[in-house]
Amino acid sequence: MNQNVQDFEITPSPRPVFLKVLCILTFIGSGYGIINSAITYFKADDIANIVTQVKAKMDNDLHRKNARNPEKINFLSNIMNSASVLSTPENLRKTAIGNCITSVLCLLGAVLMWNLRRTGFYIYTVGTIISILLPFYLFGSNFLTNISAGFLGFIGILFIIFYAMNIKSMK
Repeated sequence: MNQNVQDFEITPSPRPVFLKVLCILTFIGSGYGIINSAITYFKADDIANIVTQVKAKMDNDLHRKNARNPEKINFLSNIMNSASVLSTPENLRKTAIGNCITSVLCLLGAVLMWNLRRTGFYIYTVGTIISILLPFYLFGSNFLTNISAGFLGFIGILFIIFYAMNIKSMK
């Protein structure tokens, strides 16, 4: 009789190891993103003050050390000005809210994929695409938004491809 019961037991489909690794990395990354966004949101004034102080010191050092190289001064000044624009308290808060939303979407997607739900893949993909486009929406195209979107795009698309390789194990 005991053997008959075992014949009818349904064993859950195993979660692929690679999917486990991807989900765990996403849990860590998204959790960090949520925590970092909360800290940035509530400490935006302090962060903006620190950036302003560092920019003033770097600007002074830049002109003092590179007085004979105007191209280098111009290039580095553009980067520092971009950082200053992005680092106002208002912009830091906007970025923090956007990053928190995209981190929550990616975390939700990873939780669903952990439970082998295919809808998690689509939620994760939407969160990743929003995180890539968010800097352009908030600040337009400048040197730092291009760099951050490029980095996020590379990592995000890589993870989307890796998750897509596991989509057949999801229902």
